[in-house]
Amino acid sequence: MTPLFKKLNYKNQAEMLIVNPPNSFFTEMELMKESALISTDLSVNSRTGFILAFVTKLSEVETLSQQLVQQIEPDGLLWFAYPKQSSKKHQCDFNRDNGWQVLKSLGYEGVRMIAIDDDWSALRFRQTDLIKKTR
Repeated sequence: MTPLFKKLNYKNQAEMLIVNPPNSFFTEMELMKESALISTDLSVNSRTGFILAFVTKLSEVETLSQQLVQQIEPDGLLWFAYPKQSSKKHQCDFNRDNGWQVLKSLGYEGVRMIAIDDDWSALRFRQTDLIKKTR
């Protein structure tokens, strides 16, 4: 397992779906091929325990969210990677604080954020009813 996938809470899921990976992410994917079967094909409708979707437009978040919440296993790891505001390579029309309303409407909330590299951050979403509330 790579240090990045450790940060992404990868826990020996047999399969993972990586959507729209940038060229800069191919090395990470290659290193993980020994640990999991990696698919980049959204048309495969099977459920999986690990999804990482790279998005740069709010319209992508809105479109992909509907499909990905159907494909993620119950309490699976659902991550959306998006360009950092400081990225010189990628532009984005939303940010870590805004643009995730569709996921909230589907019953998901952001629970963890990590830096992937100098250009990408990732935000994990989890079903709201599975999040432990502090009292």
